[in-house]
Amino acid sequence: MTNLDGRLRASHSDRDAVIERLRVATGEGRLSLEELEERIERTQVARTYDDLRAITADLPRDDAGLAMLGVGGAGGVGGAGSGVLELRTKHGEVQQKDYWVVPPRIVASCSSGTVKIDFTEAVCSHREVLLEATCGMGTILVTVPRGWTVWIDSLTTNMGTIKNKATEPGHPDAPVLRVTGKVGLGTLKIKYPRR
Repeated sequence: MTNLDGRLRASHSDRDAVIERLRVATGEGRLSLEELEERIERTQVARTYDDLRAITADLPRDDAGLAMLGVGGAGGVGGAGSGVLELRTKHGEVQQKDYWVVPPRIVASCSSGTVKIDFTEAVCSHREVLLEATCGMGTILVTVPRGWTVWIDSLTTNMGTIKNKATEPGHPDAPVLRVTGKVGLGTLKIKYPRR
């Protein structure tokens, strides 16, 4: 497939595709969270296809659209992206916040650390998002925009705490967050952002 002229101007959808690739690469362990944030900033100000190619030059291609743009590494690894964001920690803190592209499935896991997921400024094109939460003695804190619907589905706890404070009726066109998983001695809290 012929790559597009690198001097051509990139569109918003081109930038969104690159941000999604960066997010997937982070979930695969190819990029750190610091690298992800730095590259997303570069992507948001990229003007041409060459600018976008430079941001992902050390990553394998995983999407036909990105391959057409020439975005991704020369290795040409095939296969579609996983569409899964994995946020895992044992004792530290992992955060997903500010501008990011929401995948259809998120896996959040902590032993005694903290995972924070903030959807307030995120871009979500999916009607439904699945969050699989596993919490030992730690804390998983989820912030959703007003208008989103939150469904607690097959979520169990031993001696831990599950608090869903995002209980207002959702907007018909807004995403639905379905939460499943298990809480041991820790806490899973879902809330709206402060006004």
